[in-house]
Order: sequence, then C-alpha cells, then structure tokens
Amino acid sequence: MPSTSRQSPNATIVTSSAIDEAAEALNELPEKAKEKLSLREAVDVLRDQITAALDKGYSYEDIAAMLEKQDITIAPSSLKHYLARSNRQLKSAGGTQTRRRRTTTEQSEPESEQVPEPVSAIEAEAEVAPAPKRRGRRPASESAPAAAKTRSAAARTKSVSTGARRGRS
Repeated sequence: MPSTSRQSPNATIVTSSAIDEAAEALNELPEKAKEKLSLREAVDVLRDQITAALDKGYSYEDIAAMLEKQDITIAPSSLKHYLARSNRQLKSAGGTQTRRRRTTTEQSEPESEQVPEPVSAIEAEAEVAPAPKRRGRRPASESAPAAAKTRSAAARTKSVSTGARRGRS
C-alpha cells in the first residue's frame, strides 16, 4: 500500500513565486536602528567620544556624571570595563597584534644585504659557544673563601649532630 502524506485541513499553501517575492522584499529592507541599547552597546557607540574626553584629561567619574545628565546611568567602573572590552574587540576584529616584541634579526640589516662568511668544518669545531649564565646561587668555588667554606661545613655538621641528640632525649 503506498504511503501518502496527509495535510492538515487548516494548512496554508504558499506558492514558490510568493516566496521569491517575499525574499526580494526582505533583502531590500533598509537597516533599522535600534531604539534602545544596552549600556555596553552605548559605550561601543560612544567609544571614540569617550576616549577623546579621557585624552582631554577627564576622569571616568567625570564622564559618567556627564552621561548621567543625558539619561545614561552608568558607574565609572562599568564605563571603564565596557570601554576596555570595546577596545579589545576592536583590536581583535582588526586582526592586529597589540604586543609584539622585536627580535634581533628585525633590528639588524635585511637578510638580502647580509652575506654570511664561509666557515670550514675545522673552524666550526674550534668555535665554542660560551656556557649560559646561571641564575641563583653561585657555585661554592666562587661564592666564599676556602676558610669560610670549611667553617660553614663544620657548623652544618655540628648543628646536625646536636639536633640529633636533642631529638633522642
């Protein structure tokens, strides 16, 4: 028995030409401005003006008070947070890197002008790179005179042995 789909008696049937006309009408709609914005969106819209006021020497408290007069109630801390977030989004949308360190190759001459000198295998083996510098404590040979080393070793031995006696009694 072939299966058939049953339509609801109240189903509305739409023609493909009506769908095409509706699609064209929707595509031609102009962009509609939002009537109400969140505080975060308002800071996004006013970002350039807020930054200019900060550059003129106004504080976040001053700007929040000015916005309050315009019926935009925002705490100075929220204003600072939203502005920082807006600036981060702007930078990430632009694809720019905010922190980039220059390496020594970028500061030197371009590679096309640098010509490496030929080095023979014997010269390459003869060149020894200096040992990397260590941070923290210096080796015992560099840190103190020989007499002080002897005394400190003796003092350590004495304190260990006296500590052992105390723990047993």
